[in-house]
Amino acid sequence: MDACPNFSLFVCKFNPGDTSVVSRLRCKSWQCPYCAAKNRQMWRKHLQKRINAIEGSWWFVTMTANEKTRTQEASLANLRVGLDKLFRRLRRIYGRIDYVRVYEVHKKGAFHAHLVICGLSPRLQKIRTRGGFEAFRQTDKPRGKGNWSIRTWLRRTARQLQMGYMVDVSAMENTPQVVAYITKYMSKAAQSFHVPGLRRIQTSQRIGSPKEKSGGGWVVTRAVWGGDVGYGKLLDAQTKEVIPPSYWLTHYVYPDTGNSDNKINVD
Repeated sequence: MDACPNFSLFVCKFNPGDTSVVSRLRCKSWQCPYCAAKNRQMWRKHLQKRINAIEGSWWFVTMTANEKTRTQEASLANLRVGLDKLFRRLRRIYGRIDYVRVYEVHKKGAFHAHLVICGLSPRLQKIRTRGGFEAFRQTDKPRGKGNWSIRTWLRRTARQLQMGYMVDVSAMENTPQVVAYITKYMSKAAQSFHVPGLRRIQTSQRIGSPKEKSGGGWVVTRAVWGGDVGYGKLLDAQTKEVIPPSYWLTHYVYPDTGNSDNKINVD
């Protein structure tokens, strides 16, 4: 059966006098093999559409947590604080940036983060503000004194923000490459961790997150009662089985859970 094995609720479209339809709701967990595949499929389709609509050069960035934070809890806390500060610094330089960020757990247990970012420039110029503070701005000038590559800036800034010294940065050529890089880390294996309240995948506002389409007239329920469908035919969307009207002569609800209370005694 093509359905989430951990489902507990159904959605049903009631069509008394015709064929009603029932479908199982997904648990949507990355630990569920069925839902992990569906999640990845939805994200890939969503990112292809949104990223293709955003003009500019894209960069792939992997950032590690501080080498002194090797547990899941400590490394994740280190990255969450550091990345929030990093994005604030990037916005001060570039204004709006677009990004997708995905967490992954290393084999040794520590978290690291993968990001695709649009809106960065290849090089930055170090300047002094009127207040005497160090700052950076975009530049088209070639390499020289006070002229940093975005790779150098990200590595040095990550260390200033107490994150790891290992920062990989590479430019990407096209939308399929951007989508392929980030969805690579959306597999069940890459997302096989559980942290309450953690947004595993975070995006900028223009990219957003995928939403499952829902047509009008669908009702969430724990089971389908015969009276709701007018004791008529019912199509199970997962099994492709049509439950005939005769089913309701001996059952109160669909599906039959084996509970005797769900059956009508015809003896």
